Amino acid sequence: MIGIKMITESNHRWMVAALVLGGLAVAVLALVVLINPSSETAATASKPKPAEVVKIEGSEFSSVTLLDTAAERLGIDTVVVAEAEAVREGSAGTLAVPYGAILYDAKGNAFVYTVTAALSFVRAPIVVDYVEGDQAILSEGPPSGTEIVAVGAAELYGAETGVK
Repeated sequence: MIGIKMITESNHRWMVAALVLGGLAVAVLALVVLINPSSETAATASKPKPAEVVKIEGSEFSSVTLLDTAAERLGIDTVVVAEAEAVREGSAGTLAVPYGAILYDAKGNAFVYTVTAALSFVRAPIVVDYVEGDQAILSEGPPSGTEIVAVGAAELYGAETGVK
């Protein structure tokens, strides 16, 4: 019995010592954070935003301009709106775009992002007549020859609307 009591008292001393040391470590860490804010926070505050969003006056849309690094990270790829080669009988569609370039807003309105300048993009409403394979035939949209975003449009929409 005496041996068991001594072991218990010894374990108790170690537990108290561990708790005291742990408390001291937490206090020192808190003090360091209060005195010296992390460099990550300071670096984040000084970094430029990856996208500049500017509301287009008189429109519900905004212009989204990306930094080179943001465009590269998003993998932005563009294509040109084409004249539809063959359309179904009775179709009003005259334009063709990759179906993957089309996005829909919360109200179900379809749109694509047009390229307005280097690394600058603006949403353009479209009307999809029908989809054939990976091509969408449009009855309304940007004119043939307009450069649109084929890859990365969802990320542009997130940047424009603030959706994360």
